[in-house]
Amino acid sequence: MKWWNVALTLVALVFSVAVGNAWGVVQYTVTDLGTLGGSSSKAYDINASGQVVGYAYTSSGTYHAFLYTGGAMKDLGTFGGGYSDASAINASGQVVGRAFTPRNAAYHAFLYSGGVMTDLGTLGGVNSEAFGINASGQVVGWADLSVYSDAFLYSGGAMTDLGRWHAPYSEARDVNATGQIVGTLTYTGAVYRAFLYSGGVMTDLGTLGGTDSFAYRINDSGQVVGQTITSSGT
Repeated sequence: MKWWNVALTLVALVFSVAVGNAWGVVQYTVTDLGTLGGSSSKAYDINASGQVVGYAYTSSGTYHAFLYTGGAMKDLGTFGGGYSDASAINASGQVVGRAFTPRNAAYHAFLYSGGVMTDLGTLGGVNSEAFGINASGQVVGWADLSVYSDAFLYSGGAMTDLGRWHAPYSEARDVNATGQIVGTLTYTGAVYRAFLYSGGVMTDLGTLGGTDSFAYRINDSGQVVGQTITSSGT
């Protein structure tokens, strides 16, 4: 699962690179993206067009997913609950994340496209969450079953269960242009392992000698990045 820390957040910022001076020093401009009327905001992703997504607090004290585009922050709304947050955006401006249902009874993965927020549903359980989207609009994340939760791929209007290998839980974090997916398996005893899902096969990527590893991103060449515990415990 993903644990969200909303107790301490920073105002969402965009760093843009300016032309270096004669000494070759790169200069940056920091832009405050503001909020949705509340105290703070946080940005998670940006595409090549400079569109930014994340979440921002409202004047009522709740937080909503936002899309910052054309110099303005747009509230993407919820599924009737008080909260939502956006995790990723692709080159076409499609946004994914999670949004709460009425009475905040559950939260579901969403795809925001063409001005419409679509509920991606679950795998039969209560909650789901989306973390990544590729240029083709394929979405990955995790969703509850009746007991466990599994990584999913949402493509062509349907959510596919990617399984969990030999672990009780799995979550997908990113998907590349060819449909390769990375994420993390959670084994019994809170042991975490990075995985690569490719060609219908889920592979445990192991560690650097320690107990845990996590995969966060994959590029179109199939290179995976994340973090791992080493044999010395660092």
